[in-house]
Amino acid sequence: MQVAIDGPAGSGKSSVCKIIASKYGLTYIDTGAMYRSVAYVGETFGYDNLEDKVSNIDFILEDNGKKISIKYEGQVYDLTTKIRTPEISSKVASVASIPAIRKILVEKQQSYAKGSDVIMEGRDITTVVLPNADIKIYLTASPEERAKRRYKEWENKGNPPKFEDVLQDIIKRDEMDTNRAESPLKQSEDAIFIDTTGYTLEEVADKIGVIINEKRDN
Repeated sequence: MQVAIDGPAGSGKSSVCKIIASKYGLTYIDTGAMYRSVAYVGETFGYDNLEDKVSNIDFILEDNGKKISIKYEGQVYDLTTKIRTPEISSKVASVASIPAIRKILVEKQQSYAKGSDVIMEGRDITTVVLPNADIKIYLTASPEERAKRRYKEWENKGNPPKFEDVLQDIIKRDEMDTNRAESPLKQSEDAIFIDTTGYTLEEVADKIGVIINEKRDN
C-alpha cells in the first residue's frame, strides 16, 4: 500500500505520518527532510554546482523518519537535528524551486517507494512523485495554527525566533510553494482534504487510519 500526503509547512504531515507508519507497518519517507538536507549541503559546502552535489548524495533514512543522514564524498553526516533549524528552514523553499534539484530528488523518492508499503509526505507527492498512490491526502491548517506548531517546536529546542517572524516565514513559504513553476503545491483532484486546525496529531492520524482501514477492507 502506498499512502501519499501533501500539505503546506506546519500542517502536521511529518508527525502524523510517523504515527501512522508505526501503527500500520508502513515505511515513512520524509521528502521534506531530503530537501532540507540539500539546503544543508548548499550552506555547508557551497551552492556552486549544487545539482552535481545532490546527484552524488546517498540519503540514509532510518528509524521510520526519526533519523536522516547523508553520505557525501565518502563521509556520513547525521543531519537529524542540523536540518531542523530556523536557518535551514529559511533556505528550503529556494532550493526546492530549482527544477533540476526536484527532478533528482523525485527520482530518488520514487526509487525508495518502488515495490514497498510506504507513507510519503511532501508538497508534490500526490501530483508528481506517487500519482498512482492507493490513498491521497491533502493536509492543511490555518497559517496561525501552523505558525504556533512551528514556534512550539523551536521553543522546545530553546532560543526560538519571534512568533511573528515564524508566521511570516510560513506565509512566505506558502507563497513560494504554491506559485513556483516546477511542481507547485496544490491539492490533486482525487486527494482527500483534511483541515487539521484545532485537532491533535492523534486525532488526525485516526482520521487517516479510518481511510486506510476502509481501503484495506476493500
